[in-house]
Amino acid sequence: MTKKILQYYCEVVKEEPLSTLEPEYTAGNTCVLESASPFYGYYHDAPMGKPDPYVYFVLERYYTLIETIRASESINSKRIKPMDIAPGVLRISGNICPVLRLKEIGHYNQVRIVQENLMQEDFIFSKRKRPVKEKMGVIMLSKLLRVEEAGRGLFLDTDDGTKGYFEIPVNYSWDKFKELTKEVKYDTSIHYFDAAQAFIATEISIVNLVRVYREKLTPGHLDVIRQKYLQLVK
Repeated sequence: MTKKILQYYCEVVKEEPLSTLEPEYTAGNTCVLESASPFYGYYHDAPMGKPDPYVYFVLERYYTLIETIRASESINSKRIKPMDIAPGVLRISGNICPVLRLKEIGHYNQVRIVQENLMQEDFIFSKRKRPVKEKMGVIMLSKLLRVEEAGRGLFLDTDDGTKGYFEIPVNYSWDKFKELTKEVKYDTSIHYFDAAQAFIATEISIVNLVRVYREKLTPGHLDVIRQKYLQLVK
């Protein structure tokens, strides 16, 4: 039987160490950041290699998800390998900046090319700022989320087999959510995973989710993690 695919507007909140990308890779005097550990809670703890880095373009203004999707479709139509581009807001060093997150960019020599493509779509980049190195930043991204049910209250990302989701009844601040996640990791047999907050808009309400990242994630892993979160939610 064909599994039902559910699609939602989703916002994800996560934290990553960010560094300023060297100017030789960027267009003009623009501000571009990289995250060498995009799933820090997993790769910082797990005894294994890191994924391909994510790139963040700092912008002069916030661009909506619709604006970003339109630009992405135009740019990807000219590329052999498409990229995933999502709009968001970054909080780092006391500053709040609109950004675009790029993944699957392939190589840093593509950064300048993609920036030039986006300039043709009327995206305006922020000027280069004081460099940062491995500075933790909190990022809120907007995206379309496609999931399938994997058991009661469990959902697996249909576009990325390393990600799963489950609902929690409380909307925590990011700092409170980090504390809760630390407790979960201490008390569960599954130590290696990265957790982020996610929020989806349904027909009747906003639903609070936990997004879990783990290599070779299974519904069993996801359920063990969910049960521990639910035990500790206050």
